[in-house]
Amino acid sequence: MKIMRDASMPADPRPIVCDALDSEEVATLPESLRIRLGADTGERDEWLVIHASWPLSDVVQHLNKLGAAWAESTWRPDSGKDLAQILTRLLTPRGDVDTDLALDNFVLRQEYLDETPLLTARQIHERSGARSGNPSEPASRWKKEGKTFAVRLDRRDLYPAFQFEDGMPRPVIKKVLAALPAGMTPWQKALWFASGNGWLDGDEPQQRLDDDEQVLEAARQFADSAHG
Repeated sequence: MKIMRDASMPADPRPIVCDALDSEEVATLPESLRIRLGADTGERDEWLVIHASWPLSDVVQHLNKLGAAWAESTWRPDSGKDLAQILTRLLTPRGDVDTDLALDNFVLRQEYLDETPLLTARQIHERSGARSGNPSEPASRWKKEGKTFAVRLDRRDLYPAFQFEDGMPRPVIKKVLAALPAGMTPWQKALWFASGNGWLDGDEPQQRLDDDEQVLEAARQFADSAHG
């Protein structure tokens, strides 16, 4: 992914201009071009001609990748806001490393949401047998006490289900969260738990929670490497 200003990109790029082609105009395109773009098109397909003052091919490839991840996702966050953020990152000249990381993180989060069972605060309330009438309890209190963590999606907290056993937080979770680097974001913690770990013979920490000491040692080693 390379969306950096270079000699081919004007200092002040002109707006991207596009126009739709009707069926008669599509028929006038060179046959070789129509074959490359897909000769077997449906009636509802839309053909666009796009003109920009700098190459857009990398942007289109990345959007295809993100679109595939989004289409397969069972979760539907604020698509308008997310799409606006994605396009801003793609179309704003910046260091390509930063852009790649941001977009890769988006795909990882979508995959995580699809593959990891998650609980709402209300579900935790029901499973815990809490008598409080507040559905956000005891989840919000446990999170504040460092016994659990939650990822944020569409202005609400979602708690990875592996943290709980018989409606209560697993004691090892609090120890592991305390051992991980203090500056980790909830999403970074979630992806750490879901990633293969060399200190656990390649297993994911969330798969080895019965091995309290080994998982805790893996967290300490990760913290040491981060500080080093």
